[in-house]
Amino acid sequence: MIGAPQPGATAAPLSETETKTWQLLAPDWAALDTVWHHDSPFVLWPVGNQPLLAHWMDEAVRRGVQLVELYVADRPAEIRAWIENGAYWSRRVQLIPIGTERQAPSGVERIDHLPGLPPPPIPEVERDLPRFWFDLQKQWLAERCAETVTIDRQLPSGGWVGPGVRIHPSVHLTAPFWIGARVRIGPGCEIGPNALIAEGAVLDDSVQVEDACVLPRTYLGRNTRLFQSAAAEDVLLDFRRGCRVVIEEAFIMGPVAACSFGPGIFGRVLALCCYLVLAPFLRLCSEEGREVRRIRWHAGDLCDLTTGRRGPLWFRRAHWLRHIATGRLRWIGILPRGPEELAQVPEETARVLRKAPAGVFSLADVYGCHEPADPEEWIHAAYQASAAGKNAGSVVLRNLWKIAWSRTTQSSPA
Repeated sequence: MIGAPQPGATAAPLSETETKTWQLLAPDWAALDTVWHHDSPFVLWPVGNQPLLAHWMDEAVRRGVQLVELYVADRPAEIRAWIENGAYWSRRVQLIPIGTERQAPSGVERIDHLPGLPPPPIPEVERDLPRFWFDLQKQWLAERCAETVTIDRQLPSGGWVGPGVRIHPSVHLTAPFWIGARVRIGPGCEIGPNALIAEGAVLDDSVQVEDACVLPRTYLGRNTRLFQSAAAEDVLLDFRRGCRVVIEEAFIMGPVAACSFGPGIFGRVLALCCYLVLAPFLRLCSEEGREVRRIRWHAGDLCDLTTGRRGPLWFRRAHWLRHIATGRLRWIGILPRGPEELAQVPEETARVLRKAPAGVFSLADVYGCHEPADPEEWIHAAYQASAAGKNAGSVVLRNLWKIAWSRTTQSSPA
């Protein structure tokens, strides 16, 4: 929280000249991130209830810094977008892209640890980076105290619980632990010590979390045990072995489908009505007039998707309407794709696409790419799924009539 005092985070008062500008260097550890393959640079990895960089922005407020000069070599555009969306209106932040860390000025302070606390041993090899990150998590948890200004509340047992949390009375809690907002924990679970469960996570019956963390909107199935590891949706990070495992079985571990990923009630009703009207005409189409592909939905399950071969685009995709009615598809999103199609794009892009909601109409349709097999479709899909593509929906809506009646794969945006 901005302006919240943190034990151990106090610093000697800066002089008037020093107060004006604070130079920080974001570490470039992209080459070390071969285990997790995180979508963001290290300073945007979560430490407790916010990214590591946010802790340094809080420290800037505590120190009375007027200008923060942030030198970044690893994905500066993504960090710039986060700073702008973070609304740090009380302090100016100037992001300065650099080619390598050596180009930063001397005396700059590295933000590879929590402010005011000694950093854990710096990772030297790839397998050490996830463990280093978790050590920062435990440092943050250990330094929390009752005087901390936060929306969390401290339980008599010594742990912290955020707002909107539902914990079954039979759950056994052992401090230190932190449970973020809107977490659901089922009966018979054992939480702690050194357990961090981020917002929106769901733990089924008899789950054990010890010396481990569960990242936002991650589901853990019943009778699972998480020890010296992290669960990040469908990715399991093992700190002891320094490896990752992708869990394909959604009943064991996987992402919690966010409500915003599905259509609203009006969108579902509209899709159902349209599908019922068109269903008699769709049955008249021969088997040769349509194709069936195996698609992986955002929730992780596989399903057949039927697409017509003839007619305008809205008619070819009329079968997709029933998936809007069931909440699997949205009206506007990236094109749905299967495991084979995801394997054809770069792994970093595939991770982004797996997390993005799929829809009947997409930004790629605006540019005439109506199939995931189109060579340039994945470029438009990756842009639409990224933070930079937040206005893609409005672009699709402006061109919706033209898209819906398209009969070829060649069109141009208005």
